[in-house]
Amino acid sequence: MKREAKLKLGKRVGSDYEYSTKIDFKEELSAQITALIKEKKIRDALGAKIEKLREVVGRFSNQNKDKNLEYYYSTGRLLLFLDERKFKDVAPYSVYRRIVEEVPSVLPHIRSAKVAQKHLETMHGLAHLRKTDLRKASWDQWYEIFKFRNIHKKPRLLSRILRECKKGLSGIALRERAKNLIRSQ
Repeated sequence: MKREAKLKLGKRVGSDYEYSTKIDFKEELSAQITALIKEKKIRDALGAKIEKLREVVGRFSNQNKDKNLEYYYSTGRLLLFLDERKFKDVAPYSVYRRIVEEVPSVLPHIRSAKVAQKHLETMHGLAHLRKTDLRKASWDQWYEIFKFRNIHKKPRLLSRILRECKKGLSGIALRERAKNLIRSQ
């Protein structure tokens, strides 16, 4: 069974929007129109979420956002919309790219779009945690931990990794230890 590709969102072009979905008159039109309508609905829903994101970013405008766990957690709570059913068929990096395009002040200290997307992914991951768990690791440790997809869905494994964080592990050493813990399960 062939797995259907995730829908990618178009990009901002000046003050307009360029759809990712294109119409090819040589192919079946009904499926293409359905895809175009789906992208439009998601784009509109994303527009509303981006407005809320601007509000949160504005609340933190006087604070340093660089590696600020409180900011990353608050922003990530808004990014939980990615878990909603209508966004399940959308490539998350496509949404992250749109957020960086639409709200450049979300991560003003990051110049690379790819790095900004990784930071948004970390924000989304942090939002799945209890707020009390945030302080169990440093920002750099969380960044490494969330390189493992859906780690928040494995609480026992996550608590074992957090015990390693207490020992001061970070960077490559933490990543390697986490890989070993995952393999041992």
